Amino acid sequence: MEFVAMSCRILLLVVFTVAVVSKVRSAESFGGFVRSVRGFAALSPSQGRVVARAVIGAEAVVIVLLLLTGPRVTVGFALAGSVLAVFSLAIGASLRRGARVPCRCFGASTSSSGALGLVRNGFLIAVAVTGAVGTHHGLPPASGAVAAAGTGLVLGVVVTVLDDIAESLRDSFPVAVRKGQK
Repeated sequence: MEFVAMSCRILLLVVFTVAVVSKVRSAESFGGFVRSVRGFAALSPSQGRVVARAVIGAEAVVIVLLLLTGPRVTVGFALAGSVLAVFSLAIGASLRRGARVPCRCFGASTSSSGALGLVRNGFLIAVAVTGAVGTHHGLPPASGAVAAAGTGLVLGVVVTVLDDIAESLRDSFPVAVRKGQK
């Protein structure tokens, strides 16, 4: 189980690191994220900036906790799951309002967050729970650590580009097929 926990840890480290870096790499990136947050939660500009900073701060704390050892790793998994649950609630609320908000989770995506974002977050919450349950607050033996880390790295990269993959697939099919028509 230590190998699974390590894969979960690396996967979440990749996802949260890409998320933080993509939001703070430039003023334009941060501004886009603030607009996205405002759209999800119907906030004023000043409230949007405060919430955006809080989100980035929480994501950064997840990264730090997952890099540490001991019980703090379990706290990192728990915080990651909690942050993802809040994101899912925000996506769900925006969908109920009929808002089509671009997801700026991992950069300047123009695709609206919806069912794919909820599925992705559900998967990541399951990863956080699995990691928390499976961790013994240490690293697995070196014999399997490379494979476990590699698995987490590959899955983390796939998760961060999932919106781009889905958008490419949508663009590859005629509109009638996308709508389930023949």
